[in-house]
Amino acid sequence: MNPLDHAPLFLIMALAVLAQVLFIEVGFRYGRTKHGTPIKAQMAQVRAIMGASLGLLAFMLAFTFSSAQQHFEERTRAYMMEVSAIDSAYRGADLILEEARVEAKELLLSFARLRLETTRAASQAEMQSVIEMVRESELMHDQLWAIAESSMEGSGNGQDTGIFAQAVLAMIDAHDARLQAALFNRISPVIWITLFLMSLLSMIVMGYQAGLTGTRSQLATWTLAITFSAVMTLITDLDRPNMTLFQMNQSLMSELENRMGGGTPWDSAGR
Repeated sequence: MNPLDHAPLFLIMALAVLAQVLFIEVGFRYGRTKHGTPIKAQMAQVRAIMGASLGLLAFMLAFTFSSAQQHFEERTRAYMMEVSAIDSAYRGADLILEEARVEAKELLLSFARLRLETTRAASQAEMQSVIEMVRESELMHDQLWAIAESSMEGSGNGQDTGIFAQAVLAMIDAHDARLQAALFNRISPVIWITLFLMSLLSMIVMGYQAGLTGTRSQLATWTLAITFSAVMTLITDLDRPNMTLFQMNQSLMSELENRMGGGTPWDSAGR
């Protein structure tokens, strides 16, 4: 797991802002030692370097944000695949042998409820509970597959019982896709380190340029630091499984669980 997964967003935001303001101050104080020296050529060079570094930092932020957004969309697609597979398996259970039908539907209902609990635990950063629930869901996959195998070997229509088996396989595929998207498709630590180093070095150059001129704006300093830090915080939240600002809507899974439990359609909306 990424160490950033356990850190509160407000703490990440505050540390990023303070670090950037601090490096601006370091650059400014060093630039003040050179203030007054007739070095117009150096001033032009520093401005050019500052513009290039801030532009490159903005590009890296855009690239990283795009990667985090893509990971979020992959998690959403995997979630939709799993809801569809569970629904198909529940409907396909009507086609298997009667003695296995009740057990299969009870397992699928328990699986849907477990998935909702897993999502709640992930949103609260209870990663140990999430891992235990993932293992439990994999055991349920094995039980469902055992039911599918026994149904295929029974006296029922092989084509009909095969529909249930295919839906169970689709559930397993969707589970693997969700696991990969949520826990393993992450922004590389190398990119994070590079991004933070680039932001701090860019702040030093900005502060140094202000020190050479002998003037600076506190409003501009804090605005720039807060702006870049806010984007980094959004990227952090998008990339980690226990999202705070961005939440994946669980209405479809809640409705499916409600329908399999015999509830009225859509009376679980908003839960």
